[in-house]
Amino acid sequence: MKVKLLIDKQYKEMECHICSDRNDAAINEALRLARSVFDTSLVAYAGDETVMVPVSDIIRIYGANKQVYVTTQTGEYRIKERLYELEEKLDDKCFVRISNSEIINVKKLVRMDTSMTGTIRMFLEGDIDTYVSRRYVTKIKKALGI
Repeated sequence: MKVKLLIDKQYKEMECHICSDRNDAAINEALRLARSVFDTSLVAYAGDETVMVPVSDIIRIYGANKQVYVTTQTGEYRIKERLYELEEKLDDKCFVRISNSEIINVKKLVRMDTSMTGTIRMFLEGDIDTYVSRRYVTKIKKALGI
């Protein structure tokens, strides 16, 4: 593997390029690591104001009324990315999709109620509770190691 550093004034922001003749597990891991280093915050909107939301502060991301929202301890913000884009972009060790309309940060998980048949109720920081849809129960159990 070759690693190159190119310093040039034509670049206004940092770029990372991964080039290979194949797509395998090593390439996918390099891509995931690069994304986790570079994607440390999301551009979000609170009314007319644009704010940078650190990825580590995100409790959950959900879709409602044809919009996508990010919830943190400090508030709720609208973002332009779609859930499927964020699911690909965010670290899958921290962020897990629990339904067609929601992704949660498992590091912000406080407790779970598994007493209901076929679903899981999750309690997140900030007194947020949500449900894992039946379709995602197996996936969330695997992600949490239960």
